[in-house]
Amino acid sequence: MVKSIYSVIIAFLIFVFIGIGEQIYMEKTFEILEESYTAVYEKMQDETANRNDVEKVKNLWLEKKKYLHFFIPHNDIKEMDLWLAEAVAYFNLDNLEEAISKLEVAITLTRQLPKNYKISIENIF
Repeated sequence: MVKSIYSVIIAFLIFVFIGIGEQIYMEKTFEILEESYTAVYEKMQDETANRNDVEKVKNLWLEKKKYLHFFIPHNDIKEMDLWLAEAVAYFNLDNLEEAISKLEVAITLTRQLPKNYKISIENIF
């Protein structure tokens, strides 16, 4: 009986620590993405952005999304893919105004997505 109680407590603690680790990873990852997107966004507004800057942002997202599939639904990843791909495409077509607006949405998503999966009362109920 005592071993069973210990097993349950240990399993619960492992679950809690994994949840905390997931939250830290998500926040850190999306913080990095937001910083990167914001830097390119500001360069686009100043009209100093080049294709290399935009490609770096795209490649950063592709690198990070490999691991985000473990933590967030594929639909949210697909939505980020869509907005970022549109921003890159519009930038490559020299439509800076549209690229800026699409990147602005991607920045907003990087702020909202971690909150959607954070362990909190509002997400539980």
